[in-house]
Amino acid sequence: MADKKYNISENDMQKVEEPTFSCQASKAVPGQITVNIEDMAMLKEIKRAISMIRGVVSVEKSPAMKSYERARADVKAGRVVEFENLDALKEYYNNL
Repeated sequence: MADKKYNISENDMQKVEEPTFSCQASKAVPGQITVNIEDMAMLKEIKRAISMIRGVVSVEKSPAMKSYERARADVKAGRVVEFENLDALKEYYNNL
C-alpha cells in the first residue's frame, strides 16, 4: 500500500491547536446526619449498627442542645436581627 502525502498550507497549520484535556476531580463533600434518640439505653447498639453501613466514616455522640442553647448559638453566630418596632420588621421582610 502506498503512503499518502498530505500538503498542509501554513494557514491551515496555524489553525491546528494542541489537544487539551480537562479533568475536574470531584472531591466528595462529607455529609452529616443527626439522629435523635429517645431511649439512651439503645445508643450503643444504634451507634454500632450505623457504623456498619458502608460509607460511614465516624459515629459520634453529642448531647442534644436545649432551646436556650440553640438561641445563644444563634446570637453568637449573628443569626439574630433586632428591630426598633413592628414597622421596621415588616419593612425588612418586604425588602428581602
